[in-house]
Amino acid sequence: MSDKFKFAFRVATSLTLAYMIPMALGWTQPSTAATTVMLIASTGSRRESMAKGTLRVLGTIAGGIIGLLLVGLFAQDRLLYMLAVSLVVVVVFYIRSAYLNDPTLFMLTGVMILMMYNGGNAEGAFIYGIDRTFMTVFGVVVYTLVGVFLFPPKIEQNLRQLGDDLTRVQKDLFESMSVPPKQKPLAEPADSSDNGDTDVGPASPTLAELSKAVFAAQQAFETRYQTLNSECSEVSAYKKEWDGTVALYAQITELLLFAAKEQSRSGAHPIEYIRGFDELRKEVIQLFERLPDAWEKQAAHSPQPLDPVEYDGDRLEQAGHLYRGEALSSGYLINQLRERLAKLESCISSIDSLTGTVDFDLPPLKAKPNFNWWDAENAKSSIKVFVTYWIAAAFWIQFNPPGGYNFVIFSTLFVSILSFLPFHPVMLLILFTLGFVFSVPAYVFLLPQLTLGAELALFIFIYTFVGFYVLKGPVTIFFLLGMFTLGIDNNMVYHFGITLTIVTLFYMTVLSVVISYYLPFSSRPEHLLLVFRERFFRHATGVIRLLQFEQLSLWQKIQLAWRVTTMVVALKKMQVWGSKFNTDPYPSLTTERLNRYISQCDLFHHHLMTFIKARKKLNENPLLAQAQKGNRDTVIPALSQALWIADRPETERRNAELLKQDYQDLEARLDEYFSHLELEKYSNSDIAGFYIFLNLKKNIFESLLSCKQASDDVVWEELSVKRF
Repeated sequence: MSDKFKFAFRVATSLTLAYMIPMALGWTQPSTAATTVMLIASTGSRRESMAKGTLRVLGTIAGGIIGLLLVGLFAQDRLLYMLAVSLVVVVVFYIRSAYLNDPTLFMLTGVMILMMYNGGNAEGAFIYGIDRTFMTVFGVVVYTLVGVFLFPPKIEQNLRQLGDDLTRVQKDLFESMSVPPKQKPLAEPADSSDNGDTDVGPASPTLAELSKAVFAAQQAFETRYQTLNSECSEVSAYKKEWDGTVALYAQITELLLFAAKEQSRSGAHPIEYIRGFDELRKEVIQLFERLPDAWEKQAAHSPQPLDPVEYDGDRLEQAGHLYRGEALSSGYLINQLRERLAKLESCISSIDSLTGTVDFDLPPLKAKPNFNWWDAENAKSSIKVFVTYWIAAAFWIQFNPPGGYNFVIFSTLFVSILSFLPFHPVMLLILFTLGFVFSVPAYVFLLPQLTLGAELALFIFIYTFVGFYVLKGPVTIFFLLGMFTLGIDNNMVYHFGITLTIVTLFYMTVLSVVISYYLPFSSRPEHLLLVFRERFFRHATGVIRLLQFEQLSLWQKIQLAWRVTTMVVALKKMQVWGSKFNTDPYPSLTTERLNRYISQCDLFHHHLMTFIKARKKLNENPLLAQAQKGNRDTVIPALSQALWIADRPETERRNAELLKQDYQDLEARLDEYFSHLELEKYSNSDIAGFYIFLNLKKNIFESLLSCKQASDDVVWEELSVKRF
């Protein structure tokens, strides 16, 4: 049974129980509980917990209270009530979009506020609101209990697997960048006389490809842990050790990226100036290989003391500053790697251990923010919600369409959920029509023949299972709407006109969503790709320029945090929309070129984030601070800006060779500067820090250059052509 099967089975079971239990007990509005299950399953995560369910219940109750208060305050004045509801709902749905954890918490709050208004009928509004709140809470409870007890995922096993995957790619990167020159495989030139019969083995991955794999594995491990951290008792029981494990993994990744480079600036290799380098390399590899076994150990153990790295002192005294800097930085990184790996093994073995905990200080794990208030699409979505609410409300007041005020509720709700999602609006019409095609024969030929509750339950289960097994994400809602057109209840009134009325209501709702796709802000993928591309490099350029300052003011620190957050979000959206982008209408654009460009942007982003993390220590380096005063970097900011405004006619496209020459001139000036310094006055860690800084800057420059080369292969002008 795959994860997809288990998820569809859990949702189908939840929705069936949400229908059948209220009907068996004679409760009203069973479809409200079923709709709640559908919304949570379509928009929430696949992992359930009691804590998450409790928060959803509290959000539902809070929304019901707010909705009833608004009804009580403004029930006699419809327009004033609708104005109050529209403003409150806009705020709630904006918070829902900005919330980085389970979004259904605030979604249910907004849903309850919308549902409290009984179609403009103030009589019985309180009882109506209580019934709706109760059935919504019931749906939340059913979905939570089924999700917790039916097919519960093995959380620790999942995290261990991600940790082992990260260990493997980290080891591969270290082996590749530390292999001695005599062991490196040489690429043989192609023989023109070869007829193609010779088998050629797969090429070894480059350091850039391995670095990208490490970035991806680290991000997957951290993201999964942050998702489960607050809700999983298996993790929270050993939270200190888990936090330390994640933090140590991050430090090892950073150390590897500090040293990852295709070739040495001095032309030498650590085997030439570090004594016993082969043994040290094997020791580090063995430490990597022991990490998977540490998960199975039942007894915690302390890290063993390590022998210090020894240099060839006589050779270093006679060498120039480049050679000496390479030696000290390589020794520093190897020593730090050994220390971190030994601590990580001890920390992992302490998880689930009954014999003790770690006896050393663990690095703190930086907490992830719960909200992202800097997303422009969240603000645009809120405006879309406000506009849609009033257009639908005006249509309801003027023409009283089928479904009445429910048309306003569903239009506002679905626009808020589906705003700026990578789908084409025609797909919604197709899915709903498909659901309608399934439901009409069932309404005519199947439902009248069902006499047992078990038969009805089986029908609901199969319909829901098919929807969530075949489809995924919020678009599943429109397939399941076909079932809600049946009006399933204890007292069925079979009248095809009623079904057509409900179908018309939902077709009008789909039309509202389609209109919101274009107005008041366009959600066309070609438009959004251009927006996210420009936004990503605009803020990346701002980050690079802010990092040029030795000390940042309070305003600059706030600005740096804002630009970093916006840059990261823009890249994630560019990745999502790029993966769903259809390049067929564009003759000069291929999926491979677009994916290569986005992949290079991701690599650049990771190198820049690594530099930001190391910035605090680098700023404390006196050698580096003195060097930066007279050698300001202008090449990297200019290259980043060229990528930001590359499509503007007044901007000249810079030649890659000229950019490389400019950067080499900057490095040459630094070499000349350091040739006149007495390095004996500085500590080994200061010298190592300077060369780590140079390597980080070189990685940023080369990744930016790769971004430019990939960008030049994409004809961005084609995306600017107006298409409906």
